[in-house]
Amino acid sequence: MNQTAKVLEATGIRKHFGGVIALSNANLVCRSGRITGLLGANGSGKSTMSKIITGVYSADKGEIKYNGRPVRYRNPNEARQDGIAMVFQNLSLVADLNVWQNIVLGEEENKGLFLDNRGAMEHSRAIVDQLLPDLDIRKMVHELNPGEMQIVEIAKAISENPKLLILDEPTAALEQAQVKSLFDTMRALVKKGVAIIFTSHRLWEVMEICDDIVVFRNGANVASIDFAKDGKDPEKIIGYITGETKEAKTEKKARTVSGETVLQIRNLNYSRFLKDVSFELKKGEILGIGGLAGQGQHELMLALAGNYPGATCDAKLNEKKIRLTRPAYAIRNSIHLVPGDRQLEGLFLSHSLFTNIIFPKLGLSRQPLFTPRKKYRKECQGVIDSLSIVTHNMDMPVNSLSGGNQQKVVVGKWLSFDTDVLLLADPAKGVDVGAKRDLYDYIVGQVKENKMSVILYASDNEELIQYCDRLLIMYEGQIVATLEGEEINDETIVATSMRVR
Repeated sequence: MNQTAKVLEATGIRKHFGGVIALSNANLVCRSGRITGLLGANGSGKSTMSKIITGVYSADKGEIKYNGRPVRYRNPNEARQDGIAMVFQNLSLVADLNVWQNIVLGEEENKGLFLDNRGAMEHSRAIVDQLLPDLDIRKMVHELNPGEMQIVEIAKAISENPKLLILDEPTAALEQAQVKSLFDTMRALVKKGVAIIFTSHRLWEVMEICDDIVVFRNGANVASIDFAKDGKDPEKIIGYITGETKEAKTEKKARTVSGETVLQIRNLNYSRFLKDVSFELKKGEILGIGGLAGQGQHELMLALAGNYPGATCDAKLNEKKIRLTRPAYAIRNSIHLVPGDRQLEGLFLSHSLFTNIIFPKLGLSRQPLFTPRKKYRKECQGVIDSLSIVTHNMDMPVNSLSGGNQQKVVVGKWLSFDTDVLLLADPAKGVDVGAKRDLYDYIVGQVKENKMSVILYASDNEELIQYCDRLLIMYEGQIVATLEGEEINDETIVATSMRVR
């Protein structure tokens, strides 16, 4: 196949969900041996377009041509059989199967009367070695961290030898080293003539890996840029995404942090994940947690939220001893967690936006006999307005919202509480650049106005650099470095994370 031949051409695609227009007049072209970035704000139609291509949804109007012939797949299985594979934002793994079983699931081959398990394991091992060599393919999926699960999902798609590979936010749960391995694999696939559609809200990733980009806004494409011909201008790209002229990065504003200690943790231990972790959090401080993936950051956030009854530590909140062995204890002490996995840990997907936002209040010890719905609906509308959540109304099911708007709901349900310590576990994962800015601006505003303190873990170093007053680097379950001021930069974070410094 010609390396620049059109593999996919979508023209005039339209899609409505009730009264919501997801795609109004969207066009997309992807060529063999090239990586096309599909960009846009949350709710701009990127995921909808990808799902129409792969048969999850059917378009109301428009035409899709694949290798020159019109196609309209009825389901993702038909698309896979035709050489189109997609990595969805919502993982499709089976938790009670191991890694290699998930990779070959649905594509198993027989050897005589029995399944060829040895061949399947060798096939899976070869793919995983490209992405994450240290991952044990015999490990159960429910034992993996979010980054490892994402790698397995990607390996599953690659195992089908696709001609067109669609990656919808594949790096949202990955750390930089894992992103590099993924990019190496993508480049190898492109050399074989595979066409790739890549969606990411991390602009530096798009600039590094893509050959060209298409930008969606309000359900229609507003720009197509060939990097080789038109160059790479991040400010221009963000302007297309938001409809405004914005700088790619804003200058970090120095903030004055109180010397008053809010939270004191001494000798926090949990299984093999956390080893003698000790630190202090100041009033009005944003304390970052960084380091390479899988070094105990996720476990630290869950331990502080009371998710591990077996964890031990000496903890004080405002000089008062507290226990962190149950989530209820943490919540009663005004320590609130925004989890990193909105699908599994943060939302009731089939329930309304209203139900999700007011649910934490229903467990309060002083809950009134009758739920004050009028008051709660007013609070819910306040959260929607403050975080610019795009929704038809607050009674819509959360699974009808875009991924970024779902993430805003996960954050928003705590905003009406009096919070002393807000634990943010990758709060902007899967959120576009404009929404990410709005989300952090609101959180920083809450810190400033209410003297709330924040512990922030982010897989994107840029978020840590931009917003943190101090940064703790973790390695093998321990805090190995504390960075402050000008030390909080990408070079130093990477160097200390890898124990170079």
